[in-house]
Amino acid sequence: MRNRWLVNLLLLVLVIGLGIWMRHDLEQGRRVATLTGLLPESITEVAIERSGDPAIRLVQGVSGWRMEAPYRVPADAERIAQLARIAATPVYRSLPRGAGREQLGLDPERVSLTLNGLVLRFGDLDPIAQHRYVAIGDQVNLIGDALYYHLLASPEDYVDRRLLPADFRAAAGSLDGKSLTSEQLASLDELSAESVEPLGSELVGRLLSFTSADGKQSLRFLVSPDGLVWSRLDLRLRYRLATPPAWAVAEAAVGPEGDVPEKGNLDW
Repeated sequence: MRNRWLVNLLLLVLVIGLGIWMRHDLEQGRRVATLTGLLPESITEVAIERSGDPAIRLVQGVSGWRMEAPYRVPADAERIAQLARIAATPVYRSLPRGAGREQLGLDPERVSLTLNGLVLRFGDLDPIAQHRYVAIGDQVNLIGDALYYHLLASPEDYVDRRLLPADFRAAAGSLDGKSLTSEQLASLDELSAESVEPLGSELVGRLLSFTSADGKQSLRFLVSPDGLVWSRLDLRLRYRLATPPAWAVAEAAVGPEGDVPEKGNLDW
């Protein structure tokens, strides 16, 4: 009787163990391999390099994301988070090592993405499934192409669209020498551009300047008469607004170009 009880117990343990093993095996089968072992939220350094274009370098610090090249400005954290999802994108198929890189668009190198030091090189699309070839070291994988457009974005697309840096609090400001009120200054805190562009050669507008609460920082813009375009000469960037603050729109008496010194006379 005792021997039969022991046999039954042993069989029960064996069945339970077999069930656990089968469940683990099924979960492993369902688990889809991802492009890298990195979690998107763990990424703190990003570099995009494209043949013929300036490199884009982004770094996360204690105060948030910053662009280190080609501009040195606060960066758009939301746009970078979308880009970082490439790290966890599913791999549909891996090619044998030594696959012809030239035929896959990987040699010569055209587009590369570096995440925390890990280099991903992007090639052509698979003509059948329209998946993208990506090389990490000697390994070539095929992934979906939905996030590839982030790698083709301009550097300006990664610039933070807020007009004032997050740590800047304007304590005083003036527009063409006329002091701004506290209400006008407060309206700047949530002011964001619809798009950011490189600064062109045309420098027309009214001089808008701010001083920080501690008096150690100052910012200057040239604001177009319609208040929609704010240009920063020190960054060589132009911020285009969808709707300007009412106080930033020039009165008709100012004229089409405003009373602004020539470029050479602006002390930036």
